[in-house]
Amino acid sequence: MKLVDSARALIGDGADATLVTINPDGSPQVSLVWVALQSTPSGDELVSAHLSEYQKTRNVRRDPRVALTIVAPAEPGQQRKYLTIHGTARIVEGGAPELLTELAEVLLGSSEHFPPPNAPAGLLTRIRIDKVAGMGPWAS
Repeated sequence: MKLVDSARALIGDGADATLVTINPDGSPQVSLVWVALQSTPSGDELVSAHLSEYQKTRNVRRDPRVALTIVAPAEPGQQRKYLTIHGTARIVEGGAPELLTELAEVLLGSSEHFPPPNAPAGLLTRIRIDKVAGMGPWAS
């Protein structure tokens, strides 16, 4: 699925997102992650990087169903807009330091202190967008 321009603009060159995965007992596992938007021949994907294996990556390996929410900046006198994406995730080995460097430049203003020097290759979580919801011009 290709995101509409308003959703693409919200994500920009990188955004904070709340990622929800499913624990082995069926309960939700919630993490704040940095995401980038990347276009592929089959549509847009959200990509997050991790320097090691975490509960969220173990959960994705077991059950690829995920949901993410990205909150828009506040606008005076208006309820905050938010973008919700339901997707199917997969874990890809390697590439974490490179993506984290790009996202640190955008979200921190510098990659001087993160990721650390000699960081491991890590993992990427690539999320195929299956459904878009939320409150804003991207919602159907």
